[in-house]
Amino acid sequence: MKRHLLSERTAYFLTALSIYVVLFGGIIISGWISGVEWSDYWIDFSWNMLNTEELKDIVLLKE
Repeated sequence: MKRHLLSERTAYFLTALSIYVVLFGGIIISGWISGVEWSDYWIDFSWNMLNTEELKDIVLLKE
């Protein structure tokens, strides 16, 4: 029983991993072929982007 469960988990993991590789690999390769520089689309994170007041309202921490 345990061996069967392990083989199912392994098959699930390998299937999910191959789907991710095909998806993201296709995106990266198509960008590379078309000459897109993906680093130009990267958004630099800033703490100003995070609205802490609204998060406090959502979590009900604000009095």
